Amino acid sequence: MLGPGPSDWTGPFFGDLTLEEEIIKIVAVVLATAVGFTIAGVAGFGGGVVALPVLVWVFGVREAIPILTFSQLFSTGSRVWLHRAGIDWRVIRNFSIGSLPFALLGSLFFVAIDTAILVRILGVMMLFFVVYTQMPIGRNFKMKLWGFIPLGSATGFGSAFLGIPGPFASVFYLAYGLSASAYIGTSALGMGLIQIPKLVIFTTNDLLVLRVILMGAGLGIIAGASAYLGKIILGRVPEHIFPKIITAMLVVSGVILLVRG
Repeated sequence: MLGPGPSDWTGPFFGDLTLEEEIIKIVAVVLATAVGFTIAGVAGFGGGVVALPVLVWVFGVREAIPILTFSQLFSTGSRVWLHRAGIDWRVIRNFSIGSLPFALLGSLFFVAIDTAILVRILGVMMLFFVVYTQMPIGRNFKMKLWGFIPLGSATGFGSAFLGIPGPFASVFYLAYGLSASAYIGTSALGMGLIQIPKLVIFTTNDLLVLRVILMGAGLGIIAGASAYLGKIILGRVPEHIFPKIITAMLVVSGVILLVRG
């Protein structure tokens, strides 16, 4: 008797899919993670922008954001270590005062809201980031140290609720006058700390199941390695190219999520 053909095979990762469908989704997730977090290693953000639409497509939004949250611990940890010498601890202090409690609040909203609405909010926020970064306030605003408290609040809530506040926060980090390495290390530590209260809420609401942990850890290893590649690229490629890449990704990803929500 002949064994099951390719069309009868179901994969262990994504449910009742054929072998071809499973391979396509695995490749898409790995590539999106590697590309996104390599860009994050250079520009300080972009990992979630690239990876999240693919994760939503593969896993659905309820699993995508917890998986991304877990993998971001690896990515931000790598960037913090690589750029540890330039970290501005005063910025981290103020940012964390605002970000940690609002990350808890945003996580509570996330576990209660309708997923279709959430996907469309993700798309709208991505398009908002594009508009904001092209406005004069986004280019010329001078950030004060105290401003990192409300920025942390907005970023913590947005990260927990929407998953990808990085492009929005980066505008203010750069407006404060940090050097490239200091900006990447400081922003990475701020974002890494935000993931902790998010994971607490996800765990207490049964969203951080074994499948999510394994997927997040696997992608986190890729994300961590990509941070090293990003640092190498940072010293070799003109930095002005990357904001244009991020802008293009924001537009494409935002439209996709808005339409398919």
